[in-house]
Amino acid sequence: MKIKHKITYITTLWLILILILFNMIVYFAFHRITTENEEYLLAGRAQALLQRVSPVDLMQGAKSELLESFLPDNGSIRLINSAGQVVQAFKNNDQIGADKYMELVQTPVTEEYETGKLKLLTVRIPILSNNEVIGNLEMAEVLDSLEENISILISIMAFTTLGALCMSLISGVWLSKFILHPISGMIRTMEEIEQSLVFRKIPLNPNTKDELTAMASTFNRMMDRIEDSFIRQKQFVSDASHELKTPLTIIEGYSSMLSRWGWKDQSIGLEAVDAIYTEAVHMKRITQQLLELASIENEQEPAKERIELVAFSEGCVALLRKLYKRNIDVQSVSNELYLRADPLKLKQLLLILLDNALKYSQTDIRLTLSEHPQQRGVEIRVIDKGIGIPKDDLDRVFERFYRVDSARNRKSGGSGLGLSIARNIIRLHQGTIEIVSDEHIGTEVIVFIPYE
Repeated sequence: MKIKHKITYITTLWLILILILFNMIVYFAFHRITTENEEYLLAGRAQALLQRVSPVDLMQGAKSELLESFLPDNGSIRLINSAGQVVQAFKNNDQIGADKYMELVQTPVTEEYETGKLKLLTVRIPILSNNEVIGNLEMAEVLDSLEENISILISIMAFTTLGALCMSLISGVWLSKFILHPISGMIRTMEEIEQSLVFRKIPLNPNTKDELTAMASTFNRMMDRIEDSFIRQKQFVSDASHELKTPLTIIEGYSSMLSRWGWKDQSIGLEAVDAIYTEAVHMKRITQQLLELASIENEQEPAKERIELVAFSEGCVALLRKLYKRNIDVQSVSNELYLRADPLKLKQLLLILLDNALKYSQTDIRLTLSEHPQQRGVEIRVIDKGIGIPKDDLDRVFERFYRVDSARNRKSGGSGLGLSIARNIIRLHQGTIEIVSDEHIGTEVIVFIPYE
């Protein structure tokens, strides 16, 4: 069942229940109020009669004309003595029969009962003489006007209920279309995206601030992120294909040369084998970095440990000093700095940043460690006096496979994935990374890792 049908049926059913309850309340309230009014008028008529005639005259059968003048329009009057005998009786409706007499009442009593096809309202009032009950005055009235009014009321309620239900069905259909219009737009947009693979957005009304507009706005933001991810993925595949194409072409060329002349000329064979080995190592490094980057991007929570950063950094620097035969100066404002981090990823981060600084500078490298002056965390700075990065390239150096054309080429051995990996490592630690650089002056990489 469609949502619009559910909305229509549920609202209509709810309205039916409300109308039934409301009609029942109106019916019983109207019946009670009308009956009480009739009781009040009938009792008032009986009391007025007793005030006009003395009890003795009533019980002796006198004042018949006066008694008859108090007869209700459609009812009866009876005088009953203490022995249970009817002294006088008047009625103007032959259908009112002589009901079975009940015991004398000591206080006024009002009853509503049915006799035959008639519904009667009866008032019995004691007749007192010398503070003794000597009889009862019984005055009855046929409630035909009450029944007629109730029938009219029922007809009106039935008509208004049917009208309300019709209006509910019409408004339910209109309301469901109005409410579900943004959802229908989303469905159509999704279907168009599925069929054409072209990302689209739902048009929004800037003057509407309801939940459906918020949902459509969320859908549009999600489409932006998916489209951005899709574009990045395409770019990643294109960059990876382009990056791997060169070593594969070299391997193919040297393999062909080796198959034709390498076995006859030893120098050509050695050159080919050396080139193939070099490119295979380069491809292996790229593949490992791609797998590493994908793993880091999919990881949500690293395995953190408590690390003393100064000694940890000294250990990482010692490896690079032996490899590059270069001086790397580690400076810290404190002998000990503790933070919680993944040791493997933190080591990888430091190696990436220091390796870049060593590749693109010839002078000493400085690594500074300190607590952040404004935030709770550790600040790591890697400073070199190398070739620097042009300002136009600073915003793109974290992109995969991006290398500054003037320096970050294949001769340096870089693949353009190091800073992308570093940025994702920082993201896993809820930190930030920033690069400040001037071309031909030097580069400073600033990393902030917060305390937990």
